Amino acid sequence: MKKNLSAADPITTEVVRGLLDSAVEEVQQVLYKVSHSPLITDARDSTSALFDAQGRTIAQATAVPCHLGCLHDLGRIFAKEFNKSAKDGDIYIHNDPYNGGTHLPDLAIVSPVIIKNKLVGYVATMSHHADIGGFAPGSVNFAASDLHAEGLILSMATLIKAGKVNDALFETILANSRVPHSLKGDLGGQIAACLTGVKRYKDIIAKIGFNQVNQCVESLLDYAERVTRNEIKKIPNGDYYFEDFLDDDSLETNSKPVKICLTLKVKGSNLSFDFSGTDKQVGIAINNVPSCPNSVVYYAVRTLTGDRVPNNEGSFRPINIFLPKGSIVNSNFPAPVAVRGITLKRVEDVVCGVMAKAIPSRMTAAHSGQYTMVNFVGQDLDGKRIQGHLGGPYAGGHGARSNKDGIDVTEHGATNGSPVPIEVSESKLPILFKKSLLWTDSGGAGKWRGGLGYTAEVQWMGGECYGSFRRDRMKFKPWGIEGGHSAPLCKTTIISKKKKLSLPGKIDHPLFKGDTIAIHTTGSGGFGDPAKREPLLVLEDLLNNKISKTAVRDIYKVVIKNMKIDFKETTKLRK
Repeated sequence: MKKNLSAADPITTEVVRGLLDSAVEEVQQVLYKVSHSPLITDARDSTSALFDAQGRTIAQATAVPCHLGCLHDLGRIFAKEFNKSAKDGDIYIHNDPYNGGTHLPDLAIVSPVIIKNKLVGYVATMSHHADIGGFAPGSVNFAASDLHAEGLILSMATLIKAGKVNDALFETILANSRVPHSLKGDLGGQIAACLTGVKRYKDIIAKIGFNQVNQCVESLLDYAERVTRNEIKKIPNGDYYFEDFLDDDSLETNSKPVKICLTLKVKGSNLSFDFSGTDKQVGIAINNVPSCPNSVVYYAVRTLTGDRVPNNEGSFRPINIFLPKGSIVNSNFPAPVAVRGITLKRVEDVVCGVMAKAIPSRMTAAHSGQYTMVNFVGQDLDGKRIQGHLGGPYAGGHGARSNKDGIDVTEHGATNGSPVPIEVSESKLPILFKKSLLWTDSGGAGKWRGGLGYTAEVQWMGGECYGSFRRDRMKFKPWGIEGGHSAPLCKTTIISKKKKLSLPGKIDHPLFKGDTIAIHTTGSGGFGDPAKREPLLVLEDLLNNKISKTAVRDIYKVVIKNMKIDFKETTKLRK
């Protein structure tokens, strides 16, 4: 028998919060366990959420923060489209970037939750798929001229109606992929996850009661808003400005940098993020639609409150975002967006940078600001066609903090992914990792050192192939704050039998058996004056090969003799 409790009493509210969080985390685990592609099972490029009948986000898994914005928008779009026609057992599919999506490989699978013929909410999942068609294998290539070249566009389509599969649509989707088996398995994982979420959602309603759950949800949304506003009030009122740059606006050798700038206006408990002045959209596929910068802003503000508040959209109520139409952060249809992550990373740096102007002790120096993505398309030695992404580490360092060093070689911040293990990558592709290790001096120097990046050498062991390289931070360094130093630039080199060739960040380059790809991925910015770093930490970094002897003396101003600190000489040097 259910206990008759008053509306939204705090105990029941906290119980409902726990039940919602548990349900959505189970949905997320089903995605990881049932899907087929390493992009989901290992790299974990997927996320899930629960919506109420209005399409509001009432719970979201701890997964990919940069999906916060897109799921937030998609909830309302699905509610507007299907609220009157939804049936128990429906499954909807959507990936349209210009209608709430991100880029075409990110397929959203959504199922309504219906109890006694009444719609009570939705369960949503989003996963990045290995190939959804288009002119380039992998469906993620800089050279796409427009959205139509990037793959199959699905806008609010019904994949399953009342439990009956739309076979024609399902087969059409698979027919457009170069890896239909993987796509089918990953779609199956998303469907299974949604069905799990529907069952758990219904269980919560049955256990607590529909009206009681709704009252608790309203309390949780209000609570998230209230705590967020209290944190915003601690930020000094005023206008703050920051800008940073992407390396290239084209694939030409004379490409120009792309400026992303942001003004943060703080007034009381409200935040306004104005991207006016940001450069216009470009001809290569690095443009963003609003869901991308929105999600980065939501993530950055969400870091102010930590896990004290539930993962719902109440935290976003104090936020206003302006994105100039036709800019690289709000492109016009049908501008290409496949490699949206390159720009999203820089948007993250700019958002965190402008917030660091206001509250430096609460923010980090710049993260590495890029990820090293290499997609192989070619043949193995038996002539069999192969396609896949390079595994192993792909992200650099996490930015230094006001009281701690940055974290070495970690996918961090808004993307929060996981690397595909080297062994998995070697088992699926004809490659051999010859080395993978921390890159000495790749973390920006500071009182608190930036997290290190890495260097790796990977040998191609297959037949003819080309590698599609997606990189940035080869012209503009990850910045430090409060006197901290920048991290170095990224580098890519192809070592063949006859020569070494330095590559630009964005290129499709042929590979032949025996060629070695040498990768240097930058770390992150430092925090504070390096000459104020504790000498014992400097010695520890030297012993761990994280910094060089040159950096010890010239940058950190520490004198070490026979692997011991000479404190007297260090004091003289630092003066």
